[in-house]
Amino acid sequence: MPMRIALLANRDIESALALNLLLRKMHAQVMAIYLSDHVGGAQPRPASMLDPLTFIEQDLFNMLAFPLLEHQGSSPPRWLGFSAISQHYRIPLHPVHRLKDAAVLDSLRATHSDIFVSIRFGKILPDEVINMPAHGVLNLHSGLLPQYRGVLATLRALLHGDREIGCTLHRIDSPGIDVGGIVASARRAVDPTHSLLWHILALYPLGVELITQALDSLAQRQTLALTPQNPATGAYYSFPDEAELQHFASLGWRLFDHEDIRQLLLAFGVEPSSSTAHDLEHYLR
Repeated sequence: MPMRIALLANRDIESALALNLLLRKMHAQVMAIYLSDHVGGAQPRPASMLDPLTFIEQDLFNMLAFPLLEHQGSSPPRWLGFSAISQHYRIPLHPVHRLKDAAVLDSLRATHSDIFVSIRFGKILPDEVINMPAHGVLNLHSGLLPQYRGVLATLRALLHGDREIGCTLHRIDSPGIDVGGIVASARRAVDPTHSLLWHILALYPLGVELITQALDSLAQRQTLALTPQNPATGAYYSFPDEAELQHFASLGWRLFDHEDIRQLLLAFGVEPSSSTAHDLEHYLR
């Protein structure tokens, strides 16, 4: 029996990639998409070496690339921006500024979803949301749990010299960050020739496959086997400070490469020789 799904994501390039991959497989089952504007606290952080990466993940595509593409009327096949996803698949798209707002809660309830799937969603889910769908909430974490809880888990793995990075699908069972039993995880080898952004993006095809497998199992009335997390194992990581970022660079790692951006622009339909590409290059200098 097909599952009715509400997707909770963040307005960044990683979520856009994940939604494109997932919706190509099961768009008919998705009732609505809810988008947060950022991950972490709403208070602005001091200027950081992370700022260019944040700009690429969010503003470069949301404020520049996606509007330009939509204005040009580009047609598939290509990956779609958030508004284009909503129009192409006819799925309602809801911005979420405060998850506890009555209108947001009423909208989530009105989807009559069997399950919520969270991918980079920037809000901590309260019990009211966790308990809303019959099958609860699955979250895709772009790191291995319980080793790397929190943000930028991939950066932490590279800092620690891990030979593999991974992502984890887990069931959220209480308010908190990266809590709940593990459904499955996937790993891939580290490639020192590529950047942090490349490694992060490379996890999402693996993660979407984990989500698809779990939803297929639930649709066949199978119970997901959960592995409890040991809170004494691993650690919770917040955003890295400047000393940690400098150490990251001293190890030879790069936050992103221009080739990463070129490949992303190509995936979303921007030809390297186009005026759009040249306009966007201006913001990366």
